[in-house]
Amino acid sequence: MRRISEGSVHISCLLLTVLLVCSSTVGCKEPNLHSPGQLGLAVVDALNNRDIEQLNRLRVQREEYLDRIWPAFPASQPPSNFPGDFAWSNLNKKCNIGMKKWIARYGGQNLKFIAIRFDRPTETYEGFQLLRGTVLMLKNAAGEKGELRILGSVVEKDNRYKLLSYED
Repeated sequence: MRRISEGSVHISCLLLTVLLVCSSTVGCKEPNLHSPGQLGLAVVDALNNRDIEQLNRLRVQREEYLDRIWPAFPASQPPSNFPGDFAWSNLNKKCNIGMKKWIARYGGQNLKFIAIRFDRPTETYEGFQLLRGTVLMLKNAAGEKGELRILGSVVEKDNRYKLLSYED
């Protein structure tokens, strides 16, 4: 019977640990985008790859919306007291329709990201800002420049950027 050295066992354990750490972050890691440009590039990349799951990961998710975003909006406060779950349901429906629509229309077209801009004034809320009037500036495969207005507002919180919504 062949004997395994202590060094081989340590190396095997180290490799197994690295493999487990790497595999635990593949496919489920939340994007960590520190500029609007990174967000715009990620949206265009997801469109080019027809990746609706990536488009979804680029936006604010239910828990974050209900815990951090919705309570700052005036409609969540008296006298309106509009229910957060109802607001999320409407927003989520709009986003799902929009993501499917934009993948169908622009998916796989080999678009090139140029820049992102915001044509409406920024709104400041407690703990975050909304960058509004989002416009993606792109080139198509033929090199023609164009603009897409498929995104809703962008949330900037703690120097991280996420989409609030997709236009439907």
